[in-house]
Amino acid sequence: MSIWKRPVPAAYLCLGLLYAVVLTLSVGALFGTHIHYDRVAEIARSGFGLIGLVAAIRAARGGGRAWRAVALSFLVLVVSPALALAGTTMVDDVTHVAFVVALLLALQLFPLPATSRRERWKTVLDASVVLVGGFMLLWYFSFGRYIEQHGFSGSVIVPAAVYPIADLALLFSVARVLLRGTLGSAPRALRMLGAGALVLFAGDAVHGYLRSHEQIGTNSPWLFICWLTADALLAAAAVEQCRTDRAERRESPRRFRAARYMPFAAVAVAHGLMLTAAVREGSLWPWGGLALGGTVISVVVLARQTLVQQESDERAVTDGLTGLANRVPFRATSHRALERDARTGKHSAVMVIDLNGFKGINDTLGHKSGDLVLVEFAKVLEECVPDWGLPCRLGGDEFSVVLPGLDFPEQAYDVAGRIASALAPVVIDGKLIPLAASIGIAVSAPGELTHDVIVHRADLAMYRAKAQGPQTRWAVWQESFEMDGAPTAA
Repeated sequence: MSIWKRPVPAAYLCLGLLYAVVLTLSVGALFGTHIHYDRVAEIARSGFGLIGLVAAIRAARGGGRAWRAVALSFLVLVVSPALALAGTTMVDDVTHVAFVVALLLALQLFPLPATSRRERWKTVLDASVVLVGGFMLLWYFSFGRYIEQHGFSGSVIVPAAVYPIADLALLFSVARVLLRGTLGSAPRALRMLGAGALVLFAGDAVHGYLRSHEQIGTNSPWLFICWLTADALLAAAAVEQCRTDRAERRESPRRFRAARYMPFAAVAVAHGLMLTAAVREGSLWPWGGLALGGTVISVVVLARQTLVQQESDERAVTDGLTGLANRVPFRATSHRALERDARTGKHSAVMVIDLNGFKGINDTLGHKSGDLVLVEFAKVLEECVPDWGLPCRLGGDEFSVVLPGLDFPEQAYDVAGRIASALAPVVIDGKLIPLAASIGIAVSAPGELTHDVIVHRADLAMYRAKAQGPQTRWAVWQESFEMDGAPTAA
């Protein structure tokens, strides 16, 4: 059982207390119990901006240009409430757009991982689906109705489109970053930043709705609830990036699993709006039936696409012959285990396993028989490795096992002993074939080793076990192995 050992930062306590107080006042204003809540809310926005500004400046020291741009957005947030309290509404609109643009610039500056041209186009297309869904949402609820009421002219379109254009560009950038992943930033901080940007988009949608219905003065608590939530999330993102130790930031990109559903949500929003419009117009023919049919077709196509995506994802992380995990989850699981166990005070272990005499089986009986031997050995690993471990096939006759969260190194030795005991001759095409393996084990104390080092040590131990003969043996890494000393095998 892991225990949270770190104290809650004072910045988090300030953010939580400030958000709770202002949210209570905003909800009370909806029921008429607080009259001057808007002034308190504007001051609170300035407080969120100040906390975020300090944290973003500190985060920028190790986070590059992106967090400097985030700091700029918080600087705008600190200044804008003072202008709003002074009654300068137009200036307040300008500063809000400047805040969105600064945040948009920050999202453009986050370094993205290198990938193939096809993957980049896939990300752009997925983000474009989210963009179109957001456009339809804003058109239906805010600026489309506003343009219809005030006429289709340049003097109306330009001011009405300033907010939507900035918001849609922000929405596209958020989707692109979350779908592709980033380098050099704490994953939790980036999730908070993305969530804050999405809530900010929702707040601006509410702003457009209230403006188009000429209710911006009566129902503005809803607007402030959205904006305050966005401010709190963005400030928390800067605090999280600032407080996360550099050693805990993953060097490899981390994609967010929930982000893959953003295009599906956008399609659902688009069809929901079309059905809503058809119902409100009371016209089932032709638009009602067409909208319903289009929705059903989209659901079927998206369901099929989901199945194809799941199959593709499984192929990317699974060995096609044995069904075990391949090198991709092996590295990811090992990295994650070493980082987590460093925080929780646990040990991590890696085994590297090589089948003995496998080349002779391929040469004498053929590759088909060799493949059947690999499948049988994979079954042994699945039976002997506990649920919290990960058996993998690295390629050829080389396998590995990741054992995270160990209380004692002896737990890894027990697993190796079970694998060695379970190996027995197997019948392949009517012939009895001995099944033997060389198992190398390396254990990392909390925070001691990196992925590359622990795998290297497990490799050395495996070769030392193989040197003991063709029978199944396992060896634990010792420092003497680096100097070609005598192995300790069991």
